[in-house]
Amino acid sequence: MRVAITHAFAWPEVRRGAERLVAEVSQSLSRLGHDVTVFASAFEPGTSQRDGVREVRVRRTDEDIAEAEAAFGRRVLPHLLAGRFDIVHSHGRRDGVASLRAARLHPRRRTVHTEIGIPSRAWWDTVGGEAAYVERVVRDVDVYGCMSQYSLGMLEADYGRKGVLLPGGVDLEQFQPAERRSEHPTILYSGAIDEPRKGVATLLEALPLIAVEEPHVRLLLSGPGDAAALLAAAPPGARERTDVLGTGSLDEQPGRYGTAWVCALPSENETFGLVLLEALACGTPVVGADHAALPELVVPGVTGALCRFGDAASLARACIEAVGLARQRGTVDACRESARPYDWFSGVAPRYVKAYEEASDRR
Repeated sequence: MRVAITHAFAWPEVRRGAERLVAEVSQSLSRLGHDVTVFASAFEPGTSQRDGVREVRVRRTDEDIAEAEAAFGRRVLPHLLAGRFDIVHSHGRRDGVASLRAARLHPRRRTVHTEIGIPSRAWWDTVGGEAAYVERVVRDVDVYGCMSQYSLGMLEADYGRKGVLLPGGVDLEQFQPAERRSEHPTILYSGAIDEPRKGVATLLEALPLIAVEEPHVRLLLSGPGDAAALLAAAPPGARERTDVLGTGSLDEQPGRYGTAWVCALPSENETFGLVLLEALACGTPVVGADHAALPELVVPGVTGALCRFGDAASLARACIEAVGLARQRGTVDACRESARPYDWFSGVAPRYVKAYEEASDRR
């Protein structure tokens, strides 16, 4: 199939989960033999070829995310009108509407959309000007995908539409267990450090509680954002046990996951939880908040533990339990096996192809 995938921001100019999702699914579809073009916006526009995928970057002029998304919807429309595609797969409201408009001139074209957030009507009704675009895409796209069962339930409850599960994935060849873990227990957090909903403040509060049972424990903060204010407000027992690693290169991530004893993501409103999946692929047990989609990736007592969002004592208990799992024989294999269904090439990309075929059947 000739597939166009659209998203307002380009990887790796913007390094977030959504941009990585677009890059990896496009490469996986190309490996399966499909002709894939990715449209995104970037401050340095141009066209290139990477890993069998044609990448078209239209000009981005706005630092503001909302303005950049709106501008991308306008700028990608001529490309979608002129292109000969069997499928256009959008990842934002504005490019989703552009896809639907272009499809009027291409009656055999199918449209697919993936909601990379949570389809909550209460949320979108508070975002000025976006609710109408959401309504249009939900109503008219041929196949509407969500990244978790939680989001699928929200889509049906709030918008009365059934969707299909299009989760994120992991490259099991790239993300593999390390030869050995760090000498002392380490808890890795990977994500935006200064984003409040990610729960880093709670993780710092929990660290001295963890140290009661694991006195040599260390916390590693990996990702973008300034940790200074969080560390200044943290208990003394947390500051002295925390290392800030920064974002690091893409090649460093598997090693960070594999040498850690636990990967913790104590956040709320996660639409998927990619960092937990990558940690599991590296054989590392995980801790997640019992909120939104995260429980779908954790098997308590086998591959990790769950905690209550915002509850430091609950998070400490979960981390201690996960550290115990890291000491057990068989945990690496159990974690790796739980990630196997999410392998991009063998597990997730075929789901996308099935969604495209389902879109075709709807025509």
